[in-house]
Amino acid sequence: MELGIITDEVHKDFAVACEHAARWGLPLVEVRNVDGKNVVLLDDAEAEAAAATVERLGLRVSAIASPVFKSPLDEKGEAGAVDFTVAGAVTVEDQLELLERSCALAKRFGTRLVRVFTFLRVPATDEVLAAVAAHMARAAAVAARHDVVLAVENEHACVVGTGAELGRFFAHLDRVMDPALAPHVGALWDPGNALAAGEERPYPGDYEALPKDRLVHVHLKDLGAERASFGSFVPLGRGRIDYRGQFEALRRDGYAGSLVLEPHYAPEGMDPVAAAEECVRAARQVLAASGVAT
Repeated sequence: MELGIITDEVHKDFAVACEHAARWGLPLVEVRNVDGKNVVLLDDAEAEAAAATVERLGLRVSAIASPVFKSPLDEKGEAGAVDFTVAGAVTVEDQLELLERSCALAKRFGTRLVRVFTFLRVPATDEVLAAVAAHMARAAAVAARHDVVLAVENEHACVVGTGAELGRFFAHLDRVMDPALAPHVGALWDPGNALAAGEERPYPGDYEALPKDRLVHVHLKDLGAERASFGSFVPLGRGRIDYRGQFEALRRDGYAGSLVLEPHYAPEGMDPVAAAEECVRAARQVLAASGVAT
């Protein structure tokens, strides 16, 4: 396993964020925003410059953290209190166009992983999960054409918010997707998002419900308060999630992918770079206590 961080969690300036990641000895960065612009909106010259920065610093990109399918499932529906759609891409066809761009960017940044979501939150009934799975099967065909892997994230603002819901989603997906496309869709496990979605024990309970044979990526965040808010996030090991047990279980289950910090840790008055560095140190301490080498 290798440790990394999403760059805009360190600094808005992409080059500055990458320089800090390299100084901290991280081998990986994940790309979500570049200089304040969502990654899918970068033009070719901007993408080329960002990729050159990564290469110059000896870093590698773990994934393109795209916003694909963080949009209403019902195209007539409301986006909710926060509009997560990008560039007015509300329809599924719009989202698939964003996916095409995301896959092309993955190639340029030298990664095979593209993070995707499962549409904005409505109750995860079997009917809803079947609809999400049908759209994801179409997305899998796009991924296969580009030879990339979709990392489907559990996200508290989306239909699939917990590990158990990820498990149910993949069961639906396997019913409708061509089996030949299965290698192009995997699970992205975020214990912090599961906690924010209402799961009291992301590890061990919710983790055990994951389709672990489909696990391709992991995001890391921890919460210290009962409700998720940008004031409640804390460095790993100081919150409600048993990350030591989680890391031990990942090692036991043979997970060999990336562990990418998305800490959302922003204490009032604290420099964001210092906050991110504190999160890197805390993660390394928990990993060491778990006997997991990174």
